[in-house]
Amino acid sequence: MKRGMRYIIAVLILSILSGCSSIYTQPEASQTDIDENVTREELTPTLEQPPETVEKNTEIDILFAGDIMLHMPQINSAKVSFGYDFTPPFQYVKPYVEKADFAIANIETSFSDKDKPFSGFPLFNSPVEILDAIKLTGFDLLSTANNHVLDQGKDGIIKMIDEIDKRELLYVGTSKDIYTPYRIVDVEGIKIGIMTYAFYLNGLNSRLTDDERGRMINIFEEKRAIKDIENAKADGAEFIILFLHWGNEYQTTASDYQRQTAKTLAENGADIIIGSHPHVIQDSETIDVGNKKVNVFYSLGNFYSNQRKETMGNSLTEDGAMLNLHIVKDNLSNEVKLERVTPIPTWVYKRKTNEKNEYFILPVKDALDGNLDIDLPEGVLTRLKKSYEDTSTQLNLYIN
Repeated sequence: MKRGMRYIIAVLILSILSGCSSIYTQPEASQTDIDENVTREELTPTLEQPPETVEKNTEIDILFAGDIMLHMPQINSAKVSFGYDFTPPFQYVKPYVEKADFAIANIETSFSDKDKPFSGFPLFNSPVEILDAIKLTGFDLLSTANNHVLDQGKDGIIKMIDEIDKRELLYVGTSKDIYTPYRIVDVEGIKIGIMTYAFYLNGLNSRLTDDERGRMINIFEEKRAIKDIENAKADGAEFIILFLHWGNEYQTTASDYQRQTAKTLAENGADIIIGSHPHVIQDSETIDVGNKKVNVFYSLGNFYSNQRKETMGNSLTEDGAMLNLHIVKDNLSNEVKLERVTPIPTWVYKRKTNEKNEYFILPVKDALDGNLDIDLPEGVLTRLKKSYEDTSTQLNLYIN
């Protein structure tokens, strides 16, 4: 194209642009001002874009629940014409679980891929339909490292993982092959590192070789756990949660070993420590590590089980607590911190209807306030009041 023709086109473009914009005006161009390499895009004015609005804080809620166990009375109670339905027991806690941005529980049973009869304690073998109820209730991740992980041997570990995967749930604590100590989940832009360990295997260690145990089960070793925390942070975790299966069963006070272990883990990067296994609620404390305070809940008790006063001689086995963690990220400084912890006391209600047992996990405060659509006899309300008092005593730093 000839130079003169370029000049005419450029002038026409500038004329059009000047007429369309009342904000920008372009000085009249002369032939000497316009280089033959100038493009239309270079001559078009660019409107300045306002900066993107960034929310100062991102806030999320992560919910924890304690042990989910299946004894034979529970399994028999869930039998229906098409198989097993475990959804009714969870109906009253479902709103709390669904409301959370991410929800976690300990699944303390095992599944068999063999044609074996179902069983409860001491070697659990449960219907896989319990996972359907857990999924429908709103849980997102299951801890699979506990003292019953080898109840059905190596095949039981693989079966558990396969069934969890089928339901598109997440898990941490076991693996089919490669040692996987932690799971990092992105919850609304906050990267949460979750790790869980079993402290005991009920004397069933020989069901795996030494190599298999090291790869397939997250067994607690202090040095290993400290290294796992370090690696999780290197992989981008901004907040570290340890969910530990530890302690002495039916003891309401944490052991010296638990306390010392918690202190060491807090000093080495844990942001909160939550426990399971004792089947009762244990005490809690806050550990000051200088630059921050680390909350420790030594045991959340039973979330769903048949352990109770009638079967154990201990009413505390009926008690549990969900734990809601409110975590805040400052998007300007990238600081992530735990702003508050809210325990939600629960109690397992067992009743018999038409000669069949029924189970319901009740949020205790809602039940006492009459906010649940369920008829509770006076005797049950008395037990609920005791449960709330017992749980409040154990978690007195957090429940008003």
